[in-house]
Amino acid sequence: MADYLPDNERELLLQIAEGDALAFGKVFRFYYPRLFSFVGRIDQSAANIDEVIQETFIRVWISRDQLPQVGNFRAWLFTIASREAIALIRKNLLKQKAGQAFLANPPAGPETPADITHAGEIKRLVEEAVARMPAARRRIYLMSRAEGLKPAEIASRLNLSVNTVKNTLVTALHDIRKFLAVHGHTITSLFLLIFFTGE
Repeated sequence: MADYLPDNERELLLQIAEGDALAFGKVFRFYYPRLFSFVGRIDQSAANIDEVIQETFIRVWISRDQLPQVGNFRAWLFTIASREAIALIRKNLLKQKAGQAFLANPPAGPETPADITHAGEIKRLVEEAVARMPAARRRIYLMSRAEGLKPAEIASRLNLSVNTVKNTLVTALHDIRKFLAVHGHTITSLFLLIFFTGE
């Protein structure tokens, strides 16, 4: 197994910075098994590992405008993953202290043709989740998703800080993930919709 993507990794990262979902998918699929192994050294729960990886790539996508300035993407990505893993451990410890049981689930694994056939249903659920968001959060999400604007562009239009926009987008994605989970869809199904299917 090669440690890095082929020679076009830099080109893929620049494409991601411009909002290219297909390039993002290639990087996601390459690094997913490598991150699974890496995060597994921190937390052995397959469900936790999968959640950490999803959170990591959400951060990458939201911060994609920074990619042209990232000198070592692999190190940057793994640093994000380690921080997310530690944050999740802390969150779960707080849940345990509150008396909430933590149950591990088997890993969802990579997307399958069956997942793709459910894209229409997932899309409908996402639209419903977005409609339930507070107006300001919904507006920022739609500017990012429907209009393809970067956080800096949204911040400029709405006279907000870039960090506020990024945090709002992360919250919006969390809302959608929770809504999908309630309706029996995996976290990776959300990634299928956001990054691999058209609208």
